[in-house]
Amino acid sequence: MKVRAQQAKSHVLEEILEFLREKLGDRRLNGVILEDVRIGLLYAGVKLSSGHGGVAYTFMDEAIAYMRARCMERRTFFSGMRLVDALKLSFSWDLVEAAVGVAAINAASQLVFEERASEYEFSDVDVVELVKKDDDVVMVGYFAPLVPRILKKTPNLVVIERKPAPGDIEILPDFASEKVLPEADVVIVSGSTLVNKTIDRILELSKNARDVVLLGPTASVIPDPLFRRGVTAVMGIRITDADKMLKIVSEAGGTRWLLAECAEKFAILKERK
Repeated sequence: MKVRAQQAKSHVLEEILEFLREKLGDRRLNGVILEDVRIGLLYAGVKLSSGHGGVAYTFMDEAIAYMRARCMERRTFFSGMRLVDALKLSFSWDLVEAAVGVAAINAASQLVFEERASEYEFSDVDVVELVKKDDDVVMVGYFAPLVPRILKKTPNLVVIERKPAPGDIEILPDFASEKVLPEADVVIVSGSTLVNKTIDRILELSKNARDVVLLGPTASVIPDPLFRRGVTAVMGIRITDADKMLKIVSEAGGTRWLLAECAEKFAILKERK
């Protein structure tokens, strides 16, 4: 039997796209286009014809390889794509295409937030506030600014990274997730897991955790499907100036620059029963 490479299907992404389709409708998804797209070394940025913007993490090694190997071959542009088609890029094995797809998801999510504001309760809760004394915390993706703040509450912090490097805290390779995630009280997950499609397995392994937080600019997504999958908080950013965001992304700007110039944090917490 021959095994063929197919789209990198993800149940979480499929449910997010279906939810966006329900909220925005096929006519809207076909009518809105990607007005502008930038692919930087840290983020991909998308501006919709509706004016809404979204970003998603670009895996640097893959981005550079893509630029070297694929750009000379491409005959189509991301800009000008219909939103309905751009969203499907999130399924791609090509992580640059996937980043554009997730950025489009985040931009479309902002459109839903604006049109259905009464359905969502935004909070200013900080992720560290969810950590209790002596909790076992697992961070999937290295959020360096959070580390000293979490360590003030608990010494039990483990970081999972694709390419672990020596440091002051324990950083384990991604295959360690199978052992450490089921034992965690709090799991903090980078939104970049939406891009590389590891989100499904991470959420499955985290089902014993009291809190599961999807965090970062790439996590600026409609929360409802994630809440059904065990996520208890979505903490992302809202782009307030899409044109400025595109410029920052183009110049390899990161999270701090985005927040200083064209974005603001938001958090949505799952209602506890």
